[in-house]
Amino acid sequence: MTHDNPSRLFTPGPTRVAKPVREVMAEPLIHHRTDEFRDKVQQVTTGLQEVIRTQQPVVLLTSSGTGAMEAALSNVAKPGEKVLITAGGKFGRRWQELAAAYGLDPVVVEAKWGEPVAPSEVQSALSSAGPVKVVFTTHTETSTGVLQDVAAIAEVAKAAGAVVVVDAISSLCAQDFKMDEWGVDVVIGGSQKGFGVPPGLSFVALSEAATRRAERPGFPSYYFSLARGLKAVEKWNTAYSPAIPQVLAMAVSLAMIQEEGLGNVIRRHQHNAQAVRAAATALGLELFASSPCNATTVVQPAEGKAGDIIRTMELSYGLKIAGGQAHLSGKICRLGHLGFYHETDIYTLISALEGTLTELDINPSPGRGMESALESFQADRAVSDA
Repeated sequence: MTHDNPSRLFTPGPTRVAKPVREVMAEPLIHHRTDEFRDKVQQVTTGLQEVIRTQQPVVLLTSSGTGAMEAALSNVAKPGEKVLITAGGKFGRRWQELAAAYGLDPVVVEAKWGEPVAPSEVQSALSSAGPVKVVFTTHTETSTGVLQDVAAIAEVAKAAGAVVVVDAISSLCAQDFKMDEWGVDVVIGGSQKGFGVPPGLSFVALSEAATRRAERPGFPSYYFSLARGLKAVEKWNTAYSPAIPQVLAMAVSLAMIQEEGLGNVIRRHQHNAQAVRAAATALGLELFASSPCNATTVVQPAEGKAGDIIRTMELSYGLKIAGGQAHLSGKICRLGHLGFYHETDIYTLISALEGTLTELDINPSPGRGMESALESFQADRAVSDA
């Protein structure tokens, strides 16, 4: 059976766009140099500060998350400076590629894909590398489904006198994040992940130490100049023409998050992730990540079966999931549950996965996945009610 309607997204990003968010993006466009728009910038900026748990300024950028990564790197590290990068997946590797593009001198602490980088290895590398100016790390590595201990990495980096930059693009709203308490200097996020807004809006939050570095002369940046962005946000503005519909959509998304309560949003992501992991395990699928995150569940089916699962999920059940990247292409499946997904959505995902595995004769266990997901949700409710 094929579906004429667009597939339902269960990918690590972009994620589902809720109806109120879609509706505001369909409204007539407003001008960005008006009090009306400045009010929205203020609303979005203060809302992001609550999610990131910071009192520091947040600069909005019209770009994908990679643009925010480039802005952060090009503003806090000068060519030739020694930096440290944690790399255990596609997006940790992206820090390496950006560092090469800007002529930095990187020390790379690598982990096997599927494993987190150990803070002790970061500490050891910092001790032996000599003065390191900046540490770049990734909170949730969605290419592998791994959650890294950013708080511990930040602690050892700060002890070594380094500025700490965190790619939190896929972790915000799904994982607890405390910029100020953890001593993180730069936090990067994007609209198309936990906020459930289409791609096109990213943001960078900067500590005082990071701001001082961004304001130094000699950085190779113009459009992505965070110094210009910081001056603009003082008046609740953007330095250049922004993605107006995405800003309006982000204001609606943040209002929805505030209404639900950030703690409840994070717990919902945790419960959804636990249910998907329980179901996948019950269906005979191997979990790929040793330290799994709440954004996406990565499973490793039998050799050569990942592509069949992804295609069948879409063609037979109308659900779009993601495959592996780089050397994991064709070897893993990534089941996304990041954003505005609820318990009934998880049952939809699991029932389609069960049907797919049965159709492909891969560990057919009809009913086991749904039963395990239900048990997981019921156990979470029992704990919440206790």
